[in-house]
Amino acid sequence: MKKSFKALGTELFAARQKVRIAKDGSTKLPVSLEGGQEAIFISTEGGYRLIPLLPDVKRIYIEVTTECNFSCITCIRSSWQDKLVHMDWETFENILRNLKDLPNLESIHFGGFGEPMMHPRIFDMLKAVKELGLKVEMITNGSYLQEENIRQLIDLELDILFTSLDSPDEEEYNEIRQGANFQRVSQNIANLQAMKKQQKVKKPELGIEFVAMKKNYAKLPKLIRMACNLNASQIIVSNLLPYHESMKDEIVYDIDDTDTGQMFGNESLLITIKAQMSSMKLRTDRSCKFIKDKSLCINYEGNVSPCYALMHTYQCYIYGRKKEMYACYLGNVNEKKLQEIWMDSGYVNFRRIVNENHFPSCTDCRSLEGCSYTESNEMDCWGNSPSCAECLWARQIIACP
Repeated sequence: MKKSFKALGTELFAARQKVRIAKDGSTKLPVSLEGGQEAIFISTEGGYRLIPLLPDVKRIYIEVTTECNFSCITCIRSSWQDKLVHMDWETFENILRNLKDLPNLESIHFGGFGEPMMHPRIFDMLKAVKELGLKVEMITNGSYLQEENIRQLIDLELDILFTSLDSPDEEEYNEIRQGANFQRVSQNIANLQAMKKQQKVKKPELGIEFVAMKKNYAKLPKLIRMACNLNASQIIVSNLLPYHESMKDEIVYDIDDTDTGQMFGNESLLITIKAQMSSMKLRTDRSCKFIKDKSLCINYEGNVSPCYALMHTYQCYIYGRKKEMYACYLGNVNEKKLQEIWMDSGYVNFRRIVNENHFPSCTDCRSLEGCSYTESNEMDCWGNSPSCAECLWARQIIACP
């Protein structure tokens, strides 16, 4: 029977005297809310809160490789020291087993910071997850969309395939995505759509992702028309997060919305209707897509992180300022079950803090100049570690599928 609030409060008070308080201020208590449900007891400014521990993950991002056949000037791989390797099959099997223990799980996205189609067993991975009845997505640079690979993606009924296209112009595209061939990639995408039409199928749906910067932003309307001609179902426009000093002056997210309208004129309506636009100006509102969507990320070694930004250790530039970003790993699928990692009291409390914006906003803080806390994400002035105080994903300036 469900306990009354009075009886539950008495049990909480008694239990709290017996348990050790965790570093994050929370305590995992053997409290029976309903059907033996465990919870954590949180001390907040407004008093105490009880948060049930639920295996309610809805979305998982899996990085199956850190290898890539391109050397894009926009890529995080230009500022990290990670190995360039594929995920071990044993690690993937451990992930696969864990997925069955997550009753609310809806979708798996194969992406991260490598080219998924370079993994020698990527089609086995996609098939294994599809057989669980989950929605499956993948992002690719488009270079491996040869006829046989397209056929396999169609046969697998992959739900969505996102392709990165950072310019509709050959010379500019090849400059941004070094090692790429615009003609080959654009033809591969066209072939995908043609084969779907020939077989009278809709899957995989095509998504186009565009990373906006000074060198290509003016070409956005042309890119959107190109994506529409390819019958893309989604067009995501993200902003550049510079990982290399040479790119720090390429950002365009310091312009007013009115400037955007003046730049594109009559084509502004096309952009508004057809594209999922990131914010082009720093706003007060903050909202973490990964927390709101109940997502987690797993890197090539099986390490679990809360989001893309915390999957690796690297350098980036926030409005021209160099920042050291340290990875945050909450557990590893080769050592612990995903359900246990997700329901760990520290991780649950971290999600609460981020969801409620209980961290400072360094980017527009009047004490920003000279503040040493902004040099890394290790800790902020409110004592959060890791710190999300300068996350541009939460500001909707940086976006991902």
